[in-house]
Amino acid sequence: MQIYYINTDEYKPLQIDLQKSKIKNNKSILKEEQHLIGRFLVDSIAKFIYKIENREIEIINKKPKFKYSNINFNISHSNKIILVAFDKNSIGVDIEEMIDRNFEELSKRYCKKDEKFSKEMFYKYWTEYEAGIKLQGEIKTKKTKIIEDKYTLTIVGDFTGKTPIYKIKEISATGIKKIQIAE
Repeated sequence: MQIYYINTDEYKPLQIDLQKSKIKNNKSILKEEQHLIGRFLVDSIAKFIYKIENREIEIINKKPKFKYSNINFNISHSNKIILVAFDKNSIGVDIEEMIDRNFEELSKRYCKKDEKFSKEMFYKYWTEYEAGIKLQGEIKTKKTKIIEDKYTLTIVGDFTGKTPIYKIKEISATGIKKIQIAE
């Protein structure tokens, strides 16, 4: 599995000017910008890394996939991070910025009586849940990692047989660098 991500603060060439669009509020502009950059990353990586010539995308059960390739992809974004994951198996990914929340209230709502959510536990739970929805299948493997010290990334899949190898790479204006994954 290959995961590529960008931090839009560090990679200004992908900034898209949507100020002239029909979208009225800034949150919607940010979401549209993230969506477009995610699709740009999918197309570029499919073309240059996976050598997929016809990158037409179709939507099946609300999940995008390449119409003429067996490579699967999934997109996630949170705040300034936009990432895409690719694999031959069906996958789901989610990334969330670990902002402060009222974890005591969240624990009352989602936990058993004596459990309490820490920030890390909440975001691990939340990203596993969201990635599972995107997978649209049985979760047989999952991995959660912290990247850039403030984002929780969870990858889920329906891999059978051997344990998948996860490779995370950051794309910046100076190139692509591999991110170490501590076990």
